[in-house]
Amino acid sequence: MTAADAEGPAEVVYGLLRMAGSEVALPLSALREVVPCPAELAAIPAAAPGLLGALELRRTVLPVLDLGAVLGRPVERRPDQVVVVVASGGQVLGLLADEVRGICKVPAGDLVGARTEGGGLLFSSTFRHPETGQAHSILDAGAILALPGVPTVTDVTRDAASVGAAGPGGARRMLTVLRCGPYRLAVDAAHVHTTLPTPEILPSVLTSGTCRGIVHFSDREVPVVDPLVLLGLGELGSGDTGAGLVLDLGPGYVVLGLSELLELAEVADEDVLPTPPYALPRPDLLAGMVDVEGLGDCLVLDGAALRADAELTGFASVNTALDTAPARGDDVAAVAAAAATGAPSYLIFSIGVDIATPLDHVAEIVPFPASVTSTAVPGLLGLITHRRAAVPVLCLATLLGRREQPAGESACLPLVDVDGSPVAFAVDALRTIAPRTWADPEQTVRGAAADHGATLRSAPLVRVGEDSRLLPDLDLRAVARRLQHGAEPLRPAVPVEARLSR
Repeated sequence: MTAADAEGPAEVVYGLLRMAGSEVALPLSALREVVPCPAELAAIPAAAPGLLGALELRRTVLPVLDLGAVLGRPVERRPDQVVVVVASGGQVLGLLADEVRGICKVPAGDLVGARTEGGGLLFSSTFRHPETGQAHSILDAGAILALPGVPTVTDVTRDAASVGAAGPGGARRMLTVLRCGPYRLAVDAAHVHTTLPTPEILPSVLTSGTCRGIVHFSDREVPVVDPLVLLGLGELGSGDTGAGLVLDLGPGYVVLGLSELLELAEVADEDVLPTPPYALPRPDLLAGMVDVEGLGDCLVLDGAALRADAELTGFASVNTALDTAPARGDDVAAVAAAAATGAPSYLIFSIGVDIATPLDHVAEIVPFPASVTSTAVPGLLGLITHRRAAVPVLCLATLLGRREQPAGESACLPLVDVDGSPVAFAVDALRTIAPRTWADPEQTVRGAAADHGATLRSAPLVRVGEDSRLLPDLDLRAVARRLQHGAEPLRPAVPVEARLSR
């Protein structure tokens, strides 16, 4: 044994968690798995600060502890919380956690020891994340499992002696294992932003074969993708989405719809076996196949390939920001009344100023393309192919007399059917979809009658959802027809913000 061996490993892999209002970490040698926390936990004949009850985990009745309550910082239970199975000295205990943040490797020299007079600390060291700089406290699994009155059970979750042991090749990886219909899939935990145990999937104009709808996450409307459709393996049943896995792709988030989250499993790199490319419809999205103890064969997704996939990054680029400002009571009542009376829904988007358009005018919304075939026509960015059609991409800002801006990460293309042909409009970002709550039926038409609704100056004004602003009700079909009939793009004039503020 060398001196380095005696001192311990040069770096340690930690699972990162949000727990008890703090960013914490656990060595993977102490972290057995993560499972959804049920709404109701079974009662057990024991009492201790923070002890919530127990859950059934295969062969184990696992006590669950709320560390926040132990520390005097209890918080209200949430339906998306998880239970982290922690092991030490041959015993295990479940800890309530808000979410899994991923994993990271930390050089041993970067750890800063922590102590207090008389002992009693539940964490042993701290470190800063090598990439984000976020401070994390390393939980002391032994100290937590030794808390007075807290019951623990014998570790039968896996062979404890094998945890963290290096195989012949030495390298090991932590996988998040999940079920999608009849398939078991796995992905490196480092590529998982977080998990959603019970996502509420809502309908959306993005809904398609691949996209099942959207969920609200991180103040955004995030598309939910069916992994089986993406992989060419079929599709999830209509009622078979019981969990979600969030990927951060840079431009935005995408949620992979799952049947259920199974566990975190540590495997040796050499145990992930390559698969014949001809044996799978999308071999480019798979890293191989692995036999996970207790679960069987799993297809291992290639996290880097998922992040680079054009379809997924396209969905990530159309995350829609939610209005998180507290709504007034009369605004909420107006929305409820509008929905009850069948008021039409509107899509709100931005081209530097927010604009509304009737949702039933929009056939679908697609990501902004990586390239457009230019045609040098004023107001036209160029042509793309979509669903076996050559689609013109109009620069809506230019057509409405505003300055054209480079396409950002949130740019996208609402598609409109104009006299039987698809037309796409480049917009900066989507805002929301909500029912119209007010319109002036006697509003005077400004400008030429033929331009009614085709320009910002001639568009009637509406209120949408809980937004108290008056927004221009733009007819995208009329905008396209105006260009088709030879009208020149408008010259920049009085800013629309000035008109709307009058």
